[in-house]
Amino acid sequence: MDREDFAHPALDRRELLKGAATTVAAVLPFSAPVPAAAAEGEPARPQRTTFRIHPAMGLSRVGNSAAFYLAPETAAGELATTGEALWGGLPLDPSSGAPLDADGFRDAEGRLKRQATRYRIYAYTEAGWPTGEGQEIVLGSVVDGRTVKDIVWTVHVANKKLNNFSHNSGAEEVNLSFYRDGRTPPVRRPGDGPLDSEKRLATLVIDPGPRALSARADAGKVAAFDRTTPASFAKPDGTVAVAADYPKSFPADHFTLDVPLRPIDSLGDIRIEAETGRLIFAPGFGNTVGIMVDGKVPSLEGSPIFIEHDQWFDDVSDGPVDATLVFEDGSVETVAGAWALAGAPGFAPQVRNVVTVWDDVYDVFVRELGLVPELHDGRGYMPGFRPVFEDDIRPLFQAVKLLRWNIHLPRYAVMAHDAIGDIKPADDPTAKLPNFKSLIRNPFVPSQDSIGQPLMPLSLGSAGKPFLSITPTQYFMLHQWHGKLLAENPRRPLGPGETLDRVTLVNGVAGRMNPGLQYPFVILDTHLFRRDWRTAGCGPFRINAATLDYAAARKDRPFLGVGYVPLRDAPVEPGDLTKFMAVPWLTDFNQCTIHPPFPNPNGDKTLYWSWPAERPFVVHPQSLSHFDAERGWTPGQQVYAVRGAGTTTHYPALEGRFQVQRAFVLNWYKVGFVVQASRIDPAARPASADDPFLEVASFFETSPDQTVAEWPSFNVPPAP
Repeated sequence: MDREDFAHPALDRRELLKGAATTVAAVLPFSAPVPAAAAEGEPARPQRTTFRIHPAMGLSRVGNSAAFYLAPETAAGELATTGEALWGGLPLDPSSGAPLDADGFRDAEGRLKRQATRYRIYAYTEAGWPTGEGQEIVLGSVVDGRTVKDIVWTVHVANKKLNNFSHNSGAEEVNLSFYRDGRTPPVRRPGDGPLDSEKRLATLVIDPGPRALSARADAGKVAAFDRTTPASFAKPDGTVAVAADYPKSFPADHFTLDVPLRPIDSLGDIRIEAETGRLIFAPGFGNTVGIMVDGKVPSLEGSPIFIEHDQWFDDVSDGPVDATLVFEDGSVETVAGAWALAGAPGFAPQVRNVVTVWDDVYDVFVRELGLVPELHDGRGYMPGFRPVFEDDIRPLFQAVKLLRWNIHLPRYAVMAHDAIGDIKPADDPTAKLPNFKSLIRNPFVPSQDSIGQPLMPLSLGSAGKPFLSITPTQYFMLHQWHGKLLAENPRRPLGPGETLDRVTLVNGVAGRMNPGLQYPFVILDTHLFRRDWRTAGCGPFRINAATLDYAAARKDRPFLGVGYVPLRDAPVEPGDLTKFMAVPWLTDFNQCTIHPPFPNPNGDKTLYWSWPAERPFVVHPQSLSHFDAERGWTPGQQVYAVRGAGTTTHYPALEGRFQVQRAFVLNWYKVGFVVQASRIDPAARPASADDPFLEVASFFETSPDQTVAEWPSFNVPPAP
């Protein structure tokens, strides 16, 4: 590929930038200058020890059980390099730290466990990224001659969905372009007034206030984000203060509600991990409640789009995670904060999406925030950059390989996916992918956005694009690999905290973000992040968190405001990320299975997938599969992941979902998990990279009579 092929005026897949890249730079324009410290080849400057919480951006998942497991600390779609051949992405047992087996996703009563995130603190002596270093700080750690006496954590999560802008904007999907030039989409519930009205802020925001815990004094204590637990926060001296006047708010305080399952009376809880002082945030319970009007139950069916039901609350949330270190000598240190986010469950934790949250965020930081100057210098990609196969190429190929377990591909396509996943560093790229240009959808060529087959990936797009493209950075890496420009040696490794940042975001689905599955489309906005990450010493991928003065809280007025608005400089408050998600998330999750493209300028009747990596469309149930001690598991037939009473239809575009949205609200927790088959009984047979992936722990009925035809599927007869 010539450099000029990268220079296209509509290169930016996120529609943030305008203009064309120069042919000399051979890439996308860069919106802000790289800080001087990021000049190519300049070493990171030594500095005083700084402290950072990791993961910088957490990813917790709701469940209807009080019990929880820990978020995975390995990356989905990456094979373990030591020990058994286990694919990464499995959550962890909180007691043993071991990867979950098939029985670990539900409690003894069959309820779905929540996925909690474990936050750690690391000390750094270098600036830049990656540092390759990081000493974990626990109780008793010695840093610069000082001993850590206590770690005081403060977390504040909220839900602002009903006090936000609407996704209802006619025929177009809301994306960042709707916020350009001072514009915004219309607000949700316009009859309630402007977003900054005190009534809206007091009644439409679910806000339990902050919670603080001392690692030394509060071991074994659980601080819930509910009505009854006092709000509290860490003072600058590292002591915990009660915010007695904090104005908590829950839906039942203001409205008569329809409660399909359980009320929303908590957004989760925090606790201290024994011995270490690490923080564990466990999210909400997947509850949804509707606002009754004139005694009528609000509909989940009548909205023009299924992501927008402005009479419904859900209990996902997000907000800052902060910490203060207290030393034996009486000194204190503030730690660079992280962010908690509670989203939808991931029902195939080891299967990686071809575009992950990491891929999108990494792309933003590479192209606009000077993350890797030797890759992108602020004007364009560097033509001589050589990717590392294990870091930059193999993960995408393995994502392609594993996605086959969640979609209904014909046999020849399964073989093709397997062949991609088996490509090795020594293979000749031009022999393995001779048709590279005609196979991979090019994000630098907008005319390809509306072309489905034969271009890959065969997934639906967002932001007005019918089909998904990999990120510009992913494509550039593949282009370099295909041109036989591979690095001979690995790059500087990530430190342990930096690895947690990457792994956490790899395990989230991105690419198709209208509005998104866990993280919303606003992760493509540099204003969301600390743009001074290099000079501030906080490291990359930090949310630009607002400074919150809890001592000033008053019972008679709401504490949180409008907060972050895309493409503006206002800092980010609790609830400001999840407010851009579907309301409630369950209707989006139910519907986003298989669809015709949108928009559909070519009248394509073929149906394509939305989020198969975490919301499987089809599965191989354990109950229809066979185990042999010598050969292992042989997968049986595929069935829909969401199946049984209430899901049948004559319309192919509506298969694999509940036909009435309220039915999914009542049954969402019954969805099963797709895992490497060796997790069904780990003692029976060692794990193998070639293990099939089977569905376990489903509460839906399963029968050999349930059949799924191989793809391609067509929107015939057309869905109403």
